[in-house]
Formats: sequence, C-alpha cells, structure tokens
Amino acid sequence: MKSFNFEQRVEEIQLSLAHLFESLKSPAVSVIDEGDRVFLHLTWVVESSRDSTLDARCAATIEATRAQLERYARLDTAQRRAIQQRIGALVRKRFDASRNRPQESGECAIEIALGDAIFETGSNGNYFPTLD
Repeated sequence: MKSFNFEQRVEEIQLSLAHLFESLKSPAVSVIDEGDRVFLHLTWVVESSRDSTLDARCAATIEATRAQLERYARLDTAQRRAIQQRIGALVRKRFDASRNRPQESGECAIEIALGDAIFETGSNGNYFPTLD
C-alpha cells in the first residue's frame, strides 16, 4: 500500500485552486477539516482599493469527504493532476453559471459538494465523468 501525506495531498488541490481565477491580489485558500468532511475555501479579489478592507472578493467553498480525499491521495501523480483539473473545471463552470443568474447586489459566492464521480479513474486513469 502506498503511503501518503494527507495534508500534502490536500495542499496540492489548494494550489491548483489558487490559480483558477484572475485576481488583483493573491488569492487565499484555506482548509477546514471537520473529520469526515473537509472544506476548501477559495477567495479572490475582483475589485481593489487602497484600503484592502474595502476589496471586493468572490468566494468558492468546496466540500469533500475525507474518504474521497484519501482515495485521491493514494493515486499516482498523473491521476491526481487529472482530478485537480476536474475540480477546477467544475468550480469554474459553477461560478460562470452563477454569474449568469440575477443575484442580490454584491453577491459573489458559490458552494459545491464534490460527488464521488469526480474522483473516479479508469484503468488508464483517463476517465472523465460528467461534472454536473
């Protein structure tokens, strides 16, 4: 059985999310580990001012189960990279879709619970499930 560092594998996903959106300042990605559930919270600046407390930020909260992330952590590098790309594509797709709906003034946040399918790999590691 492969040994892995769970925190390091979660950090890989964090780093891939940090580059997902254009940001006027460095994006922030944090993790909340609640045991069976892990939340990754990404924020990025869409409007900036001299006083950073007035920066307009958007946010994405991504929820995964510990079992999903442990399965991800056991995969080889190429398979993990493919899953990172799937997660990024899903977040981008959901965010873009949210921008096309009428929203309350200033609202710029999404929440996503990752399904098991996004973590699936075929025998060749190239299985790409539907992201809806």
